Amino acid sequence: MSTRPPAGPAWAGSLMGTSIAATLSLAHGLVWPGRALLVVATALLLTFLLGWLRHRNPGFGQKFMAPWGMVSMGIMALGTAWTTATGNVAPQLLAWLVGMPLGVVTCLWQMRRFTGAPTFLWGLGPVAPMVAATSGGQLASLLPEPWGPPVEAVALGCFLLSLLTGVPVFIRVFAARPRLPAAFAGTAWIPLGIIGQATAAAHLLLDAPLARTFGLTAFAVGIPLLLFAAGHFWGRAVRRWADYVPAWWGSTFPAGTLSLGAAALGWPQLSAAFLGLLLVHWVLCVARFATR
Repeated sequence: MSTRPPAGPAWAGSLMGTSIAATLSLAHGLVWPGRALLVVATALLLTFLLGWLRHRNPGFGQKFMAPWGMVSMGIMALGTAWTTATGNVAPQLLAWLVGMPLGVVTCLWQMRRFTGAPTFLWGLGPVAPMVAATSGGQLASLLPEPWGPPVEAVALGCFLLSLLTGVPVFIRVFAARPRLPAAFAGTAWIPLGIIGQATAAAHLLLDAPLARTFGLTAFAVGIPLLLFAAGHFWGRAVRRWADYVPAWWGSTFPAGTLSLGAAALGWPQLSAAFLGLLLVHWVLCVARFATR
């Protein structure tokens, strides 16, 4: 009997990765790939919603909130993709109004207690408000008065919440030197998600000099984390063609946030390179799923 979770929140990493791949493809001028990815991401959301309505697995009151953090981020990422594709702010706003409170509650609920051995999946709850910070910062510049300033204030609160919770969690996990099974090696990319996402959010919410200093510092910290993640994912999961589990998708969204962060820092070539890496990871995840 398969031990994989039923369709639902546990699989939402694929929604996150596909949605941000759609947004970045469109932003970099890859129109048809971006639109195709947008269709796939929308289908994934509908599939996971129907799966959860059927199985109700996992429940929301559990101690391990990573799946719900992924749902929050996936919804917001999909809303951003639709707004990027259509130029209509409504999808991103609706997704933010749903995903932002879900992400905040998920983060706070997760911080009450962590169970089991430290794992990078612990950080998915605390990272969710950072995605809300970026999306909120974007919305603040698009919404008419008087809505922009309060949205920006909420986004700044999400930015601080994620930093104050996510950074200590990842430090705790690294300090424990977690042993990652090959099938879960993709989760080594998760700490890089907060690096790229926070850099993008900072450039939307903070003064330019502070945002740039923050971004440069974050990317400097991210260099050894990138080497660590690539070594685990490529050296173990990909090289061994490890068993498929949803954790493979942990390699996708963080690569996308690094592309966002590089773009915010004014490095278009590096942003395009990280988009290329994201698309390669996306293809690998799909291929492994197809051959499971």
